[in-house]
Amino acid sequence: MDNLILLPAILFPAIPLMMVNFGNRYSSLSTLIRKIHDELINKKISKNDKSANRYLAQIKILRQRLVLNRMMQTTASLSFLVNLMSIFFAFKYQEYFINTFLFAVLLFSVSIIIYIYELQIAVQALDKHLEDLEEL
Repeated sequence: MDNLILLPAILFPAIPLMMVNFGNRYSSLSTLIRKIHDELINKKISKNDKSANRYLAQIKILRQRLVLNRMMQTTASLSFLVNLMSIFFAFKYQEYFINTFLFAVLLFSVSIIIYIYELQIAVQALDKHLEDLEEL
C-alpha cells in the first residue's frame, strides 16, 4: 500500500497541464467568436446575404465547441479535485483510496475523450474557412 501513494503523483502534473491546454483553446475560441461577431456587426450582413450561411454554419460549430470546452474543463477540474482527495484518503482512509483514484482517472479520461471530439469539430470549422477560399 505504501507504493500506491505514488499513483496520484503521476496524475498530479498531467491534469493541470491539460487544463492549461484547454484554457488556451478557450482563449483562441473566444478570440475567434469576437472576430466573427465584429465582422457580422460591421458588415451588417443580413440572413439573405450569400456569406450569411457560412457564418451561421461557423456559429453553430463554435457553439458546439464552447459547450465541449466547458465540459472538458469541468471534468479535468473535477479529476484534479478527486485526485487530491485520493491523496488525502491514502493517508487517512485507505479503504477509499483506490476507488477515489480510479474515479479521478476516469474523469481525466472523459476529459481527454471530449478533447479529441472537440478537435474533430475544430477541423470542421477550418473546413468552413477553406470553402471561402475555394470560391475565390
